[in-house]
Amino acid sequence: MPTGYTTDIYDGKEVSFKDFTLLCARAFGACVTQRDDPLNVKPKIMPEESYHTKELNKLKEFKKPTKAEFNSYIKKQKADHLKNIKERNVLKKRYSHMLEEVKKWHPPTKDHESLKQFMIEQLTQSINFDCQTDFSENEIKTFSHMSYDSYVLEKLDLYNRKLKYHKEQEAKEIATIKKRNKWITDLYNSLS
Repeated sequence: MPTGYTTDIYDGKEVSFKDFTLLCARAFGACVTQRDDPLNVKPKIMPEESYHTKELNKLKEFKKPTKAEFNSYIKKQKADHLKNIKERNVLKKRYSHMLEEVKKWHPPTKDHESLKQFMIEQLTQSINFDCQTDFSENEIKTFSHMSYDSYVLEKLDLYNRKLKYHKEQEAKEIATIKKRNKWITDLYNSLS
């Protein structure tokens, strides 16, 4: 039974050693970026560019946020956390209402008592997990006490971390592309 790589030979088509080798090379890591290309596309040298190069170009240089941007950010963060608290409190009322209904329910038989207990456990766990507001309350306090200078430092730190990350990843990715391209070039040279 032929494979995708040996079908043409199986079907009696004229296949050169070079074409067969290049077809089989598509199964190797150097050609991983061509995995979605049709099999008849020969291994190709990839440009030495990286997603991270594009991200570095976007970063350019640090732009200090304005006080208006800071005020807008604080306002939005507080509003988002207040909304979260409100939604969790509404949910807690729904869960609590159902929990009260379950507690008032008298199971028809002893065999149904475990159902009641299970229902209570489910609701209690959901209240404990889904209805906590501590995080949002603390975040509101944090944003209320945040200064413009600390916000700028936070943004600068984030910028520097992104810059470092993309530089490191760009170097790794380009080294990988060079290694793959060398593998493909060496392959072509061996078939000349």
